Amino acid sequence: MSGNDAPVVSGDAIHTLLVDDSDRWASVAAKRIERETDAVSVSVANDANEALVHLAEADRVDCLLVDYMMPGITGLELLERVREDRPDIPFILITSEGNEDVAARAIDAGVTDYVVKEPATDQTPLLAEKIESVVRQHRLQCQLEESERRYRSVVEESRDAICLLEDGRVQFCNEHFAELTGSDCASWIGEELVEDAIHPDDRTAVREAFANWDDGSAEPELQEARLRRSDGSVRACEFTGRRITDEGEPTLLVSIRDVSERRRHERELQWERDLNRTVQEALVESRTRDTLEEDVVTHLHEYGYPVAWVAERGAGGLSPRAVAGDQAFVDAISSTAEADEVQGEPATWAAQSGEPQFVQDVAELFPSAWREVVTDDGYRSGGAVPLEHNDVPYGVLAVYHDEPDHFGETERRLLTELGDTVAFGIHSLATENSLAADRTVTARFRVGDDAYYLAALAIDGAFRDCKRVTVQGTVPDDEDGIVQYLRIAGATDAIQDVLAAHPDVTAVHGIDIEPRRLQVTVSGPSPEAHLATRGVVVDTTTLDPNGAVVEAQLQSRETVTPTLERLEAAFDDVSILAIGNEDTVSDTGGQLRAARLTDKQRQALRAAYHHGYFEQPRGATAAEIAETLGVAHSTFLQHLHRAQQKVFEARFE
Repeated sequence: MSGNDAPVVSGDAIHTLLVDDSDRWASVAAKRIERETDAVSVSVANDANEALVHLAEADRVDCLLVDYMMPGITGLELLERVREDRPDIPFILITSEGNEDVAARAIDAGVTDYVVKEPATDQTPLLAEKIESVVRQHRLQCQLEESERRYRSVVEESRDAICLLEDGRVQFCNEHFAELTGSDCASWIGEELVEDAIHPDDRTAVREAFANWDDGSAEPELQEARLRRSDGSVRACEFTGRRITDEGEPTLLVSIRDVSERRRHERELQWERDLNRTVQEALVESRTRDTLEEDVVTHLHEYGYPVAWVAERGAGGLSPRAVAGDQAFVDAISSTAEADEVQGEPATWAAQSGEPQFVQDVAELFPSAWREVVTDDGYRSGGAVPLEHNDVPYGVLAVYHDEPDHFGETERRLLTELGDTVAFGIHSLATENSLAADRTVTARFRVGDDAYYLAALAIDGAFRDCKRVTVQGTVPDDEDGIVQYLRIAGATDAIQDVLAAHPDVTAVHGIDIEPRRLQVTVSGPSPEAHLATRGVVVDTTTLDPNGAVVEAQLQSRETVTPTLERLEAAFDDVSILAIGNEDTVSDTGGQLRAARLTDKQRQALRAAYHHGYFEQPRGATAAEIAETLGVAHSTFLQHLHRAQQKVFEARFE
């Protein structure tokens, strides 16, 4: 190689120690080698001891160039001594004996290379080339080993599970791999990863991915697959791989990331979106309770619950109304409920307690009839949420799953929220169906409970001089109270003060003088508001010395007794006075009620009507009515105009 050529070894210069007992030859050879290449500097030692001292004191020696025959010692004996401290240093043997015996002994001793002296030939280029070559190879090997050391350190510290595969068998793995698979690293060495750890349904795809990565013909892509742990549980994982060289051998590096939690979170978000959409569609499209319940349990079954059902409580226990999935199982559970052998069964428990109930592992409970039914059918966890709106129970929504510990925090929250939404939907449908029915049942209830301010005043004789007292409308206000519109024939000015003095009355506004009409804001309970929140349409309430008589529209005669029971649970001294049918086909009032106004729209419309806003001349301005309701002028008009639009649509469409 000429001095004009770029050195074959980049970076630091090569420091070489030439050991030869011929001082003249060694000095000449050292100078020639340095002139041959700028990459090499040469120091000289004339015997083995000088060489050992130089090696001990020199900052760095990259290569030894040693004569084979020296006084009292051979180059191979020096090699043996040097290798004790410097096992990897490049060692070139120079010999004047070019026979095969010497070559064999040199190779056996571990020399890096050897050169046969030829006195008649200038061997400087050959020596320079061999020095550069052996040092270059040594440095590359050192870099590779350092790279592998760093690589293994990074692998051990990686948060991913990592293994090295040769022909599909594990040659190395880090602790995260052991944690993920559930088996220690030692037990994995030599085992086949795909056969022992990959879910059977995913093995073909994983093998194909491994083959592509091992081939290296394309950029590696993520491969999703299920990893089966030693305890039988399954984790969702992402795999990626790359062909590398490990200790000089081609190896497939596979990195595995457990994405089970991320997938679970994504499923929960997707379920929440699907659930909200399904329920919204069901609330909009359903015209009956049956349809709504069928849509909800069908969605739960499609989401992954083997069985989902809605049940209502009767005299004999829970009675299924809508079932999706395992009908025979629901029938069996219902049979155990009828036999009163259901301690701990989620559906019955939720119905009794009025609270959501979840059992994470049925198998861990004490033996019982319902537990035997559940485990025999292969289910492990179950949950149920009550369907209740405004303290009115409509039944329970129940589900079972074939995996234990299925009900995480998000799952419980979504099911509980779903129960509240379904209960509200049932309530809304009951109200709508009552308003839209061609024929309804009119029932009159007497309420003599002095907890109701009007009943208390009537019993105390506050209205004895009045001809007739009627509650013409009740709507909620913005402060969790109610606003009632009273029509009092034959009343004096004192009646307004009497009403205002009651502790449950927060405000009284006069609308007309004769008959006297008043707007009363109330904070206490009233049977009108109680019935309205339960889907019952209240027409009017009249007062007599025995309390209040409430006239209400019910959907059928079958709903009279439950309505009475709910009133009795909320008020004392409640009785039924009369029941009769009413044809509402041509009843404009019934059609107007079907306009489905919001509470605020209904409040604005009733206030405008009772204050004479629609009369000519107007009995009150919009600003005056808004002030009595405690709302802004613009807010009142917004609700009023929307209410008018809905009423006209219900009347003429």
